[in-house]
Amino acid sequence: MKKFILCFFALSMVTACQASRVPVKTESAVVDQKNNTEVIVYTSDLCSWCNSAKDLLKEHNIPYREINVRGNKKLIDDMEAKTGKRTVPQIVINGEHIGSYLSLASESMSGQLDKRLGRDKKEA
Repeated sequence: MKKFILCFFALSMVTACQASRVPVKTESAVVDQKNNTEVIVYTSDLCSWCNSAKDLLKEHNIPYREINVRGNKKLIDDMEAKTGKRTVPQIVINGEHIGSYLSLASESMSGQLDKRLGRDKKEA
């Protein structure tokens, strides 16, 4: 039931999330050599939304760099400067701020995530 509610909510947020996209310049990140994509996930310990975001990326075999910001003011300030947010998780793909887990899940369900990563639905 939780997934159904999240799916419904996430799909309704696609348009709103796309309007808030902010380009982000990143340092080094894990780059998927096959598709030349980089994914950064800002997280914190014991964050169920962070775990869900990482699980979704793992499920799609998407390599990512995790930056745990818990208790580190400098990392939190850096995350805010790059994404405009101080909450976790925050996902950045190819230098573009995607948003939180709900935005990631929404893009995954709509097929936008595969397009963003240069993947075909058949490959995912």
